[in-house]
Amino acid sequence: MKFFYKLFVFLIVVFLVAFPKGGFKVGDIPITWGYILIILVGIISAFSIKKINYFTKSRYKVLALCLPFILYAIIILLLSEVPNKGVLFSFILGVFIFPLLFLYLLGKDIDDPKFNDSFLPIFKNSIRFIAFFGIALFIYKIKTGNDIEIPYLTVNFSDVGSLDDKYNLRGDLSKLISTYNNGNIYGICMLILLPIYLNIEKSLTLKIVFFLSMILTLSRTVWVGLLLYLILYVISQIKTAKSWGLLIFTLLIVYGGGNLFLNFIGKDTNFLFDSQLGGRADQLNVLDNLTFFGDFNFDTITEIVYTSILKHFGLLGLLLFILYLMSPIIYYYRLKISNKDNGSFVSIHWSIIIYALICFSDGAILLIPVMAFFWFVSSYMFKQYTQIK
Repeated sequence: MKFFYKLFVFLIVVFLVAFPKGGFKVGDIPITWGYILIILVGIISAFSIKKINYFTKSRYKVLALCLPFILYAIIILLLSEVPNKGVLFSFILGVFIFPLLFLYLLGKDIDDPKFNDSFLPIFKNSIRFIAFFGIALFIYKIKTGNDIEIPYLTVNFSDVGSLDDKYNLRGDLSKLISTYNNGNIYGICMLILLPIYLNIEKSLTLKIVFFLSMILTLSRTVWVGLLLYLILYVISQIKTAKSWGLLIFTLLIVYGGGNLFLNFIGKDTNFLFDSQLGGRADQLNVLDNLTFFGDFNFDTITEIVYTSILKHFGLLGLLLFILYLMSPIIYYYRLKISNKDNGSFVSIHWSIIIYALICFSDGAILLIPVMAFFWFVSSYMFKQYTQIK
């Protein structure tokens, strides 16, 4: 049993973290090996009496805070026109099913003392792999103009030859995409997983490689996320006048280094302050026509997640969605868990806060494997504070 347990953890981490896009499509719906495995484990857990009766107080509270939006959204969707079934499937899986899966069905597995022994080594090596592979692919693309694609593994079989169509071009350069097929998706996912990785990675060199891979996504959203992490970390360390000096010095380094990097990629500060928000300005038009329940025409969730929620689910839906997205943080702070409590170099809950903030720019909420990571981290951060009920 121990062998099969480790094998399942190994396969799930490899196909969710290292090769998240590997798979095929059925119509418009992408079917990936990682999602197949995690849903299979969830189904097995649902039929396990021991696991189904295992519910921690912390996760129960988080799930309870999610339910108002989930129930409300189900009602709105039942009353809405839904032209794209693939979008609907992704929304149901990521927003409805994953909270239940990670907070409830897989809670016992995550809390198992053996879990970290199996999970952390393969997770760390998977992050190392995608960082190095991403940088190698970035350089190879510059040199040859071609991508490295392995159908069913690094790229969905139906997407072979179409990576340049996934909004990866940034002038003459192509964003670093690693095995995630899109620079923004890679960067957003790494922002979510960053605290876990930094707290277990001992090599400074490998940490630098990891950060470099995120910078080379050439994604302003990802850069903002990294800056927010830096600000949170420095603020958490401010206790003396010397700490304030460190903050000012750090900001000057970021400013100087940022300008040098922009020059290197042929951009200037106008690139950072694009009045069109990277082609997203039209998504703000929903603010001119606010409704209480939405437009009852669910077609997609665009980059600015909150405007899409406002459009399709109305003002009431937006308020409930904010409660949904911040539910792990709300209960986390109720427990008054501090960095000192969990011994973390970077507190895991920061990734939830930062993801909620970058949803003002690009949340990629429907795209694999963003919400799987979001809800895994939301469940994982309560691992040390379980109270069986």
